[in-house]
Amino acid sequence: MTLTQNPLNNIETIWRNELVNNILPFWNAAIDTENGGVYTCFSNDGSTLLSHDKYIWSQGRFLWNWSRQAYLIEQGYLDGDAKSYIDQAKLTADFLDKNALLENGNCCFVLTENGNKKERMNGESYDLSFYADCFVVMGFCEYAYVSGEHYYFEKALSLYDTIKNRLKSGSVKSEPYPAAEGFEPYAFEMIVLGITNELLRYAIKYNHSSLTHLKFACTHSLNRIFSDFHHPKSLMPFEMRTSKMNQHTLLASHVTPGHTLENMWFCIQAAQLLGTLESYLPRIITITKQMWAIGWDKEHAGLFRYTSRLGSKPSGSLLGNDRYENLVLDTWDTKIWWVHSEALYTLLLTYQLSGDKTLLSMYQQTEAYVLATFPNDEFGEWTQIRNRFGQPLNKVIALPVKDPFHIMRNLQLIVQLLGIKEENV
Repeated sequence: MTLTQNPLNNIETIWRNELVNNILPFWNAAIDTENGGVYTCFSNDGSTLLSHDKYIWSQGRFLWNWSRQAYLIEQGYLDGDAKSYIDQAKLTADFLDKNALLENGNCCFVLTENGNKKERMNGESYDLSFYADCFVVMGFCEYAYVSGEHYYFEKALSLYDTIKNRLKSGSVKSEPYPAAEGFEPYAFEMIVLGITNELLRYAIKYNHSSLTHLKFACTHSLNRIFSDFHHPKSLMPFEMRTSKMNQHTLLASHVTPGHTLENMWFCIQAAQLLGTLESYLPRIITITKQMWAIGWDKEHAGLFRYTSRLGSKPSGSLLGNDRYENLVLDTWDTKIWWVHSEALYTLLLTYQLSGDKTLLSMYQQTEAYVLATFPNDEFGEWTQIRNRFGQPLNKVIALPVKDPFHIMRNLQLIVQLLGIKEENV
């Protein structure tokens, strides 16, 4: 069954309208047309710009979004001026290339408006998170893919190598989600798979000399997700890979439904690029349904940020004075933007590939909750952080930003997914 033959045949219109009329106008008004990049340090409701600082994490993501928007216009999925998007994307790529890289080859965590390096707090290092580097790789790669400016793929590939080397050495920093000693986060391998996919997609299109190497890296990362980070029988994710002596801890026993759902479409993308989707799709479908069911709040609807493996409040022995542990306990029942936008796309994609009606039902429930809860009619975009009951929550839960990435990316991917499907009907 195709999506155009079921009750979801209006969903492309729903999310196209949300992207074009609510999400893009907000961020078009926030771009820095002089220096490049985008202003993201808004209040949760989007009414107030609190700072002109530029967190590299968000700038690299914005570069991906703006480049993909140009691509969707060029390919006929959306109306608009592709040149204006690619021009602003180039300004952002140049801004990052000029200012974001440190002498050691890693990325700075935060810059001032005009590109000066800045410590998040006095006395702190500029180099705080390999995640920032990953999103610069992602942004550079998408910009190179769309623009044909191959210099930025080479920059992305070089940065990718430094990321892999840091992870291999165990010396990686991962703010705002620091990993306790002896614990390897699921998110580390997940982000490696995500950026490897981006690089491989480019290498396939342009027949780059790195193609064989990237296929091997993608295969290795995809296999490792299932062999090292999911139980071989139940397929339950291991949010933190650790020794048996730590299995009783909260860090080892909690799950992050939104991240696992997001990673399932990463796994689909990787398997499609490698031509091995049939080998992985049954497990991906099982995990998608499992994680949505665990994460879904049966009393108030919406997806929890963190849960136990039973779908309840995370529990387990505490290391004590661990910041990530505290974050899990403090924010587990929040309802936040990216968890829900990622669920929307993953549920649609897996339904399209399988025709499984359970996925359709999960999508419909998620769509109803999202549309009733997140969009901000007064200031535009979404009020991204909400409490369990769906009420706005003025609280920093990761970076002090209103990030453009997840909502825009997921809506862009939905438009592209459904557009391709409709063209093939």
